[in-house]
Amino acid sequence: MPAFGIANIVVDATPTVAVLAGEMVYPLRRLVGADAPDAFAGVLADWSAWIDTIAEALAQHPAPSGLPAEEVEFGPAGLGRPTIWCAGANFTDHVEELMPQPPADFAERAFHFLAQPGVLSGHRGVVERPAGVQKFDWEVELTAVIGRRARRVSPEDALDYVAGYTVANDLSVRDPGLLRHSIFGVDWTASKNADGSTPVGPAVVPARFIDDPSNLDLGLTVNGEVRQKSNTAKMIIGLRAQIAALSASVTLEPGDLVLTGTPAGTAAAHNDAYLVPGDVVVAYVEGLGSLQTTIA
Repeated sequence: MPAFGIANIVVDATPTVAVLAGEMVYPLRRLVGADAPDAFAGVLADWSAWIDTIAEALAQHPAPSGLPAEEVEFGPAGLGRPTIWCAGANFTDHVEELMPQPPADFAERAFHFLAQPGVLSGHRGVVERPAGVQKFDWEVELTAVIGRRARRVSPEDALDYVAGYTVANDLSVRDPGLLRHSIFGVDWTASKNADGSTPVGPAVVPARFIDDPSNLDLGLTVNGEVRQKSNTAKMIIGLRAQIAALSASVTLEPGDLVLTGTPAGTAAAHNDAYLVPGDVVVAYVEGLGSLQTTIA
C-alpha cells in the first residue's frame, strides 16, 4: 500500500480535510464521497477505518483526479486546537552542543513544556519574526499525533496510541533579555509561544506507514543550506518513553501533538546565523515529507 497523509487544506476559501499522496492532493469528500468527514477530527474519530477506505479509493483504476500539491494552500496538519507537548534537549548530538559535560542524571527522565494552539501554522506558510526579537531559531522535530486517549500507558504499548506522524519546526526565540527570569529561569512561554511559530505538516502520515519512528533521518535547510542533519536514533528519551512519562501524570487526548526534540545544528552552531525576514526554511523527516516556512 503506497503511503499517504491526511492534510488540512483550503479549497474555494473553505477549509477541508484532504489526502496528500505523492504530488497530488485529494479533498476527502471528492475522493470517497459526500458522507466523508469535512474535518480532521472526523477522520481521527474512526482512524483505521478511514485509512482503509482512503487506501481503497486511491487504488482505483483509473486513479481519482486531484489537485497538484504545489497549487494547494495548506493549514496546520492535525487537529484544530490540540494540546502541544514539546520535548526539550532530547538528542545526544544537540546536548553535546549545549553542554560538553551534562549532569550525570540528565538522561533519567523526559522534560516537556507546553505550547498553546496559536503557535501552529501550515506548510508553505509565512511566519513573522516576533517584534523586538533578533535571535529567532529553528528546530526540526518528529511529531507524533495521539490517536486515542492515553492514561498510564506502558512504554511497550505506547506506539499503539499514535495515529500518525508529521514534521514540526519549533521556531524559538533565543534573545537572553527576553527569556531570563530571576526566580524561575527560562521563560518557556516567551521562547516557544509566538503566534504561528510552530509550523506542522504537510500532513499526518498514518503510523502504519512508519515502521520504526526511532530510526528516521531528519534535517533542516535555510535558503538551501543544510543546518541540521541527524537521525531519531539519537534521541535520549525515545518516543515510547516520552508517551509513557506524559501519560503517567496527564491524560493524552486524541489529536494531542508530541514534539520529540531537535538534533544538533541550531543557529548557535552556525555562527549565530539566526533567521531573518526573507529566509526560507525547509524541515524534513524521512517518510513524512518536507515542511516549508518563509520568515517575514
